[in-house]
Amino acid sequence: MSANLRTRAALAAGIMLGGMTMLPGVALSQSQTPGNITGRWSAVANTSAGSLNITQSANGAISGTFLGTSLDGYYNPSSRRLVFVRIANGIPFQFYSGYISSNGLGLGGQFNVWTYSPLNEGVVDYNFSATKVSDFPN
Repeated sequence: MSANLRTRAALAAGIMLGGMTMLPGVALSQSQTPGNITGRWSAVANTSAGSLNITQSANGAISGTFLGTSLDGYYNPSSRRLVFVRIANGIPFQFYSGYISSNGLGLGGQFNVWTYSPLNEGVVDYNFSATKVSDFPN
């Protein structure tokens, strides 16, 4: 199975399972229905903090990086729902599902771990959140 097909299958499977901070001098887009979520976000996933960089295509497909690994997913502006998988070595290993805040500057949701390690034994669901810090993904 190709890496792209694995990613699409992982997103489909995950879909079926289914505080804002303003930084001085940073102009951010705000909207009642955020249409484009491209940008750099300050994120926390469980206890790991780092950068979430998103680039959104016209069709809602998103790509980018999160905590040093690539991501692939989709954003639906009408529901403000975001889904993506983190990918390492061409294989999805975490599924994220969440919602963008009504002003487009925050997001929150849950992620599921698909790989086993002694650190996550018996625990597969975690919370994540992010705050938009820039309209530019890098």
